[in-house]
Amino acid sequence: MRSSLIYASLAAYTALAFPWLRPEGLDALLNHPEARHEIKRRLEEHERTQSDQIASRQLSTGLVNGVVTLLGGTLKAVVDPILGLIPTNDAVKGLKKFPEANYPFQAPGPTDQRGPCPGLNTLANHGYIPRNGIATIGQINAGTQVLFNMGVDLSSLLATGGAIDGGDIISQKMSIGGADNRVGVLNGALNPILGTPSGIAGHGKFNEGDASATRLDFYLEGDNISFRPELFKQMHQQALAKGNGTYSVDAIKEHFKNRYAASKAANKQFYFNLPSSAVVMGAYYFIPGFFSNGTIGAGGVANEASITSFYGAKPTRQGASSDPELTYTHMPERIPEQGWYRRATPMTIAEAVGGILDVYLYAKPAMGGGGADQSFVLGPVDVPNNPQAFGCFLYNAVYANFPSELFSTVTLVSTVANFFSGNLAPGYKTLGCTVNFPDASGTPKQTYEKWAKTYTGDAKMKAVGSGWYKKT
Repeated sequence: MRSSLIYASLAAYTALAFPWLRPEGLDALLNHPEARHEIKRRLEEHERTQSDQIASRQLSTGLVNGVVTLLGGTLKAVVDPILGLIPTNDAVKGLKKFPEANYPFQAPGPTDQRGPCPGLNTLANHGYIPRNGIATIGQINAGTQVLFNMGVDLSSLLATGGAIDGGDIISQKMSIGGADNRVGVLNGALNPILGTPSGIAGHGKFNEGDASATRLDFYLEGDNISFRPELFKQMHQQALAKGNGTYSVDAIKEHFKNRYAASKAANKQFYFNLPSSAVVMGAYYFIPGFFSNGTIGAGGVANEASITSFYGAKPTRQGASSDPELTYTHMPERIPEQGWYRRATPMTIAEAVGGILDVYLYAKPAMGGGGADQSFVLGPVDVPNNPQAFGCFLYNAVYANFPSELFSTVTLVSTVANFFSGNLAPGYKTLGCTVNFPDASGTPKQTYEKWAKTYTGDAKMKAVGSGWYKKT
């Protein structure tokens, strides 16, 4: 079993680096004794610690208290003439306050990776994950739990997706920004042969997609990382129009609806398909869900001071937050200097799924992508409309996505995909899903294509913006 994992891992990494396998790269890796030794050591270490990691997970069951209130759009707040909207005393009583003296803010240096996720950028700028922006799944799990109270099931889903689709699945390491030669087998020593992992900013991967809240689509200008002040201004306008000056769930849902329409109209290679589209919609929900001062739905408020600080959106005029024409510049993302309280309860997959579904049902975005003939190729048509069924649908979409991205070595890569995606199963059990995705070792390519069609739709194979598209 261990030997098969090693060989499958070798094949998987090459397929991750290139959509179409280069045999010379695989041969070089298979015949590289130092690489084989290192991979074997890391897999054995992973096997030894796997049971301990699973046992240490603290998972919640069912939807978190307050989600029903949250989805109703209710918020409690008081107005403070100095800090703006802040949570009520009851909302922050007993909550942990930040920033912490042991994790001071430090602007990133010229070689430090930063990417499209403001939360990860903030974690790196304060040292909760390595400041160079090169982090492992475990480091991201720990950092997001400490600062944002993200449940380990949710952080494992997002971080494992980043490692499989844009990082080094052997070391479980990834760049939180773009491609970086410090990531790869033997710390990148074999990247000239195998290619450099794309990082979580790699377009079309699990963690990045079109219609972002504050970043442009990759195909418009080739830059899906840089903060765009004009897009934050649009979100600020919705905070005034829909959120009473707060970046509430209602405000971010309207912003997403507008961003989806604008991206689809401007981007001929627009791609918005499961499961990456769910990650994009989740990122909208995370704005009030994680950056609020206190817990939304329980008195916390997604106020201007908190959201602008975590996004690095610096107003060009102080004291003008009520002005819909207020403009912004960018500074490094940081925890609000005047003090900020994290959410009280961990956000598990259960709550995230409820938030994603709320965003989806409000905007009703068509799943799919721009085809080679500039048509729009539909993805899955029947998307469940209740949190439990939707969560289980996403579970199957995630499992179908990873192997389908690696179609050139399906037979070998299936074991490794199942091996690492095993980290995700506990979170889905909390949703009441039957975790029965088959062990696909040796499964024919046609079976994977059937799963991909069922759970991610025709757009996965036919859309220009997807990893499946082959130019002929």
